[in-house]
Amino acid sequence: MPTTAIPAEERQINLLLALRATRTGLTAAQIIRDVSGYDHAGGATATRMFERDKDALRELGIVILTEGPADAVRYRIDDADYALPAIHLDSAQAGAIALAASSWSDGALPVAARRALTKLRAVAETVSSALPDLTVDLAGHEIPLTLLTAIEERRAVAFDYASSSPGSSGATRTRRVEPHRIIRLEGAWYLDARDQDAGQPRRFRLARILGSITPIGPAGAFEPPPPTSPEPRTARLAVMPGRALGLRARAQDAPPDDAPGEQWRGRDIIRVPYADPFSFAGALAALGDAVVVLGPADLREAVLAHLRGAARLTADAVTEKED
Repeated sequence: MPTTAIPAEERQINLLLALRATRTGLTAAQIIRDVSGYDHAGGATATRMFERDKDALRELGIVILTEGPADAVRYRIDDADYALPAIHLDSAQAGAIALAASSWSDGALPVAARRALTKLRAVAETVSSALPDLTVDLAGHEIPLTLLTAIEERRAVAFDYASSSPGSSGATRTRRVEPHRIIRLEGAWYLDARDQDAGQPRRFRLARILGSITPIGPAGAFEPPPPTSPEPRTARLAVMPGRALGLRARAQDAPPDDAPGEQWRGRDIIRVPYADPFSFAGALAALGDAVVVLGPADLREAVLAHLRGAARLTADAVTEKED
């Protein structure tokens, strides 16, 4: 099989499985011939690839045993050297691992990762609903190349944008903006820009840009302002037990007298810092009934606006289907 057929990580896992499955060991020639990912006709190149993969496994702490004479070395992995003790994860530990794995959106083994998460959910001490299911685009695949080029060239662009502001019901209209910079907030990508029609700075979520982005006007048409750091704020949240693990990981220590009101008994009160109210409100709204915003009031209203907008879109979709 050609060496370019599968990623290096998958080939190394194939090698790991082969070395664990043999009791008598495998020679380098057998490995190159039989293990998926190596080119059996690759000669010295395939041999060097095997040596690199062997070193990569050893760097991970995996003990690879060598047996036999120097001209016929056989390799194997003893399960006693490889096996781990029984693992018991509570919901917070499983959630942390799930959060990290779900953030790896550019990994080479998405199927294997999903199977691993399924196993983690099975061994967690609480129900699987306690584990987050996020799709964070850390690699930046959501960012159009046209937009990045326009930012670099300081050229205005036009695009259709689905608004999420209260009363808009997801209305779409064309925006003409001067793009300044791309930022990531609360697991989503945003464009900071100057709206030419409104004549003021705005923040646009890339996921709400519909269709293509069209450059307009000459290059070097504007000078982006220096980036500013928004004033940090703190949200007071009532959270269901075992839910919203990502928020819990960010929570600050609450004052000793910060007790829940009577109507929030059974929930945990946490305080979470945030910078951008709009993006944070969207992240909270996505958690549904797991989180209730107790303060500040403008954040609570922003979350309610997100939920009302989602409800209107759902109602419109149902109506269209019935029609």
